[in-house]
Amino acid sequence: MPKDISRNRLDLLVDITALDGKIEVLDIGANPIEGEVSYQALLDSGYANVTGFEPQEEALAALDARKSDAETYLPHALGDGKKKNLHIYQSSGFTSIFPADAASAAYLNFEKGMTEKQVIPMPTRRLDSLKPVGKVDFLKIDVQGSETAIISNGIKKLAEAMAVQTEVRMFPLYEGEPRYGELEAALVDQGFEFLRFASLKHACLATGFKRRLKRSQFAQAVDGDAFFLRNMRAVNSYSDDQIRKLAVIADSIMGNFDLTLYALEQLQSRGLTNPTAIEQYFEMVPADARRG
Repeated sequence: MPKDISRNRLDLLVDITALDGKIEVLDIGANPIEGEVSYQALLDSGYANVTGFEPQEEALAALDARKSDAETYLPHALGDGKKKNLHIYQSSGFTSIFPADAASAAYLNFEKGMTEKQVIPMPTRRLDSLKPVGKVDFLKIDVQGSETAIISNGIKKLAEAMAVQTEVRMFPLYEGEPRYGELEAALVDQGFEFLRFASLKHACLATGFKRRLKRSQFAQAVDGDAFFLRNMRAVNSYSDDQIRKLAVIADSIMGNFDLTLYALEQLQSRGLTNPTAIEQYFEMVPADARRG
């Protein structure tokens, strides 16, 4: 779909929701190794402010070199406030406070990328203690196993957030890292529920056939990204501003038109928009997302 059409749809959505202010995005583990971030369209359109954290010096420098005026990146490692060892691996995307599980690396053929280069003692900071972080509407977090500790120490900062995009580990890569169930429990404790997977990566086990098998045949699920949503069973308790922002986040970040329309219906029930405006938005939803 042409970008200008997507921008037109986003502009319309901002208009019919009467969005007041920008979406406040918190990006923890902002290392730009996977290209464009999920909130890029929102940022490019001028509807978002981003506060990011990245403790790796090279990654932080890359972020600072290309950032806009709406982006702020800080060098802190987040966690439970205790001193940790940061394990730097050959592939920077594996960097973690947890040591690599050698058996997992061998099984998944990740041994080269997970070869340890350096261990750096590093203090961690609790999210709730950081003054530079204000209100958060959307959290994106990818920190190789530290997600549970960070979220558990960010209860106040995340109190008004409507959605979370988090890396979820389906197969352990590190010694002692929390399992998926512990991460989900931490999010549920803070009022979020699983919505859907944004992505799920699989590893090829038969390494001799990696270039001859389609990715759909790779057997072992390793990790991916998942969206968690503020518990909608309590939707009546959320502010008008939260529902407005949910509508925009659902479209521009999640690409989920069902959730966007649900949020618009909630605004309609509160007398804050009307069926004509919602139908106008629906007509701009890509044809391949509609029946008929």
